[in-house]
Amino acid sequence: MCFSMNVTVEDAGPCRKNLRIEIPAEKVGEEYEAVVDAYTKAARIPGFRQGKAPSHLVRKHYAKEIEQEVKDRLIPAGYHEALKEKKIDPVAVLDVSEVAVSPGQPMAFSVSLDVPPDFSLPEYAGISLQRKKVEVKDEQVADTIKHILDQNARWEDVAGRPVQKGDLVQIDYEGICENKAIEELAPKAAGLGKGKDFWTMADENSFLPGFADGLLGANIGEKRQVQVDFNAEFPEKAVAGRKCTYYVDVKGIREKKLPAMDSEMLKSLGVDSEEGLKTRIREDMRKFGEEQESRRLKNEIVKHLLEKTKLDVPESVVQQETRDTVYDIVREQSYRGVSREEIETRKGEIFEAATRSANDKVKMNYILHRIAEQEKIEVSEEEISGRIAEMAPRYNAKPAELRAELEKRDAIGKIGEDIRVTKTLDLLLAKANVKD
Repeated sequence: MCFSMNVTVEDAGPCRKNLRIEIPAEKVGEEYEAVVDAYTKAARIPGFRQGKAPSHLVRKHYAKEIEQEVKDRLIPAGYHEALKEKKIDPVAVLDVSEVAVSPGQPMAFSVSLDVPPDFSLPEYAGISLQRKKVEVKDEQVADTIKHILDQNARWEDVAGRPVQKGDLVQIDYEGICENKAIEELAPKAAGLGKGKDFWTMADENSFLPGFADGLLGANIGEKRQVQVDFNAEFPEKAVAGRKCTYYVDVKGIREKKLPAMDSEMLKSLGVDSEEGLKTRIREDMRKFGEEQESRRLKNEIVKHLLEKTKLDVPESVVQQETRDTVYDIVREQSYRGVSREEIETRKGEIFEAATRSANDKVKMNYILHRIAEQEKIEVSEEEISGRIAEMAPRYNAKPAELRAELEKRDAIGKIGEDIRVTKTLDLLLAKANVKD
């Protein structure tokens, strides 16, 4: 549908415009008559056969429906024609003003919309960067081997000595706070007030703050009173900021036994010798360090581009980015086993973090997509499928299931955009002036 109109454009803020569109009376009249004619052919009015009622009765009987139909035809047509005429590519339609339709009168309406930012790119080839040398020290390799042995350690029962730091201790316990049982003060906090045959670490990983200190030196069969000072920020409000006493029976002690780095252990790790293990660890750590350094350099590129580019971004896009970020954070935490209640208590913190990052992320996306256009960087379907396959384990889902959910959320395009951003940053790093 193509017709002449009167269109004016006003700036309504950064990346926001108001379109004032006036469709001439002649066009309104033509559309009105076409709608009346269609209604007349289908109208069922008492006293007349279908399609035989006079048009003036049809106009009166279906006045509201006819007016709405004319609006539904003219507003979208007028809006798209105005965009074409003014060469505007909106990112979001915010509001359409109420309009009235009368035969023989022009129809005017306003549309408020957000548009992409108009900005100039800075020079992006040859950005100066300083690469940090990646070094793997012998102590780091030794710590990694120690961690491997620690992961494969066994806990063995001990007798004849008291609890030492790092032991695993079996206890019965009951807590009292100001002469009241903690179990009664906090009935919903399972395990906080009372426990039987419970195993706890005699170190900083003990189940309550400072609890381990009260177990050190205790023998099996010994009874202890353990003082616990709960700080004011402790999650269970019934005991937060209070000093409580736990009556404890020590029932068992286990100590950690590290395995020997023998041929059996080396075989399970896929190497033939301890030197071979050290070589593999060193290489893995070097690769990881280089990946981290690459990410740091890309962050420096992002920082440089943000500092050198002056642009405003559409508020609606920032709001959507904030919502998407919140959704992703909540979804990932849910898959990691964080309860709905805990997420709910942290919703303010989550939203604040998402809002902080959204504005810069949207700015960066506009800058990098402009560079991608200039450099003709594209994303293939194979790349999108590969990225979804990488993401699936993180969400405890199969690739097909994750793709179906992303399609339902209309988020496949965002995956493609993220890949394009990554490829653009790879190109910028390759073009950078990197000094070692």
